[in-house]
Amino acid sequence: MNNMITLSRKIEILCMAALLLLSACEKIAIPNDELTPGYNKVYSAAAARNPNRVTIKMADTVYKLTYGASYGGYATPAADIQVQFAVDKEKAQAFNVANNTQYELLPEGCYQMGQLSSVIPQGGVSTSPLAISINPTKGMELFKEYIVAVTITAVKGEVAINESLQTAYYVVKASLDFSDFPEFDRSGWKVSGVSSEEPAEGEANGGLGLHTIDGKASTFWHTKWDGGFGTPPHWLAVDMGEVKTIHGLNFTGRQSTNNGKPNIVEVAVSDNGTTWTPAGMLTLANTNARQQFFVPSFPQARYFRITVAANYGNVEYTHLAELGAF
Repeated sequence: MNNMITLSRKIEILCMAALLLLSACEKIAIPNDELTPGYNKVYSAAAARNPNRVTIKMADTVYKLTYGASYGGYATPAADIQVQFAVDKEKAQAFNVANNTQYELLPEGCYQMGQLSSVIPQGGVSTSPLAISINPTKGMELFKEYIVAVTITAVKGEVAINESLQTAYYVVKASLDFSDFPEFDRSGWKVSGVSSEEPAEGEANGGLGLHTIDGKASTFWHTKWDGGFGTPPHWLAVDMGEVKTIHGLNFTGRQSTNNGKPNIVEVAVSDNGTTWTPAGMLTLANTNARQQFFVPSFPQARYFRITVAANYGNVEYTHLAELGAF
């Protein structure tokens, strides 16, 4: 009996010791009520996605770019919070410096700010959505990227601004749809010149410059390889037979896995097929599929020329199945 009492007492003592040890080691971080306001901050939710990239269609239309402010903290606001906004040109320029970019400021004539102040209501978590109205035809250049910085300048209430999420940066570009432009009829086209071509490719493959406009993806232009390679950079010129506004070009790669597909292509245009004016540079993917590209300057010309400044595989030759324009 005495042994049983002794054992029971030992167990009780061990349990008490364990409880004392746990209470001594465990520290539960419970913030004091007077400290919690320091965690409550107003911020721009869009700033978490910086930069916000926006592409709009180049049209005489007003587009809306939304912004606003949100509340983060231990609870919802006990009173209304007034929030002030502004477009900050200096912060936009600082973004360029910090990110090694060269975006121009969104032209003032093409946009209009909505409200410059709003309210996060008592018990709420954000302002109502606000908007910048943008009409790209009032000053934006087609395909050019611009930056606009919308920042929270001040708040009224017992809350601070989250400085790391204070400013939302929007990179805006006006573009077009390929479907807006029909393909040019190539029936009157001629290949007016090539740096070189390869008749040894044979009838099935073609190998000549004219095979880029024959409507067959199975045939292709190939620069010289029989008896030595042609000297790069390789080029091919087209006479469309009449002056047209060239909005863009399309390319279909040789249906193979061979090295030599065009990578960097320089575009030039001419009225006489002799004097050439640069019109842009395109970057093609290493694919057999048809690819479309806008020529941003939209030049008017009868002739256009493509020069393959670099190719995939960095080989001495190049090849192309089909070439078109729109």
